[in-house]
Amino acid sequence: MAVAAVSSAKRSLRAELKRRLRALSAEERLRQSRLLAQKVFTHSQYQKSKRISIFLSMQDEIETEEIIKDIFQQGKTCFIPRYQFQSNHMDMVKLASPEEISSLPKTSWNIHQPSEVEVREEALSTGSLLSSKTSEPVEMSRPVGPSLLFFYFDHDISSRLGTM
Repeated sequence: MAVAAVSSAKRSLRAELKRRLRALSAEERLRQSRLLAQKVFTHSQYQKSKRISIFLSMQDEIETEEIIKDIFQQGKTCFIPRYQFQSNHMDMVKLASPEEISSLPKTSWNIHQPSEVEVREEALSTGSLLSSKTSEPVEMSRPVGPSLLFFYFDHDISSRLGTM
């Protein structure tokens, strides 16, 4: 019973957040994305990390391109999600470069990701993964392993970033 209630509440919250994000203009979403990127760049966990996992943004989400470019400029290793179709399984797989993103096939959700048959380094098989699903996108828990950070932004960015 409790699981069903939580699942229903999550669906409702996601629907509300999607509605709010769609209401933001492209300019406002970009402005907030840039501000968030600056907060990420100055965060001590980001600066210390050598391996970072991050999602590839969709059109109505916070833009992660600037963060991905910085990951490579800083000489860090970047991992992106690869979802397995017909299951709830996701691996974080290595991205070779920011330029590679546009050549990746798209899923039915219109998200670029490496194909399921392509062999790639997986974050968990070569290190560890910190999943930060906190209420504040850049307030992250301590890593469970050495130098790997995972940004998970399933939030209404306009309300979570406060005074911008």
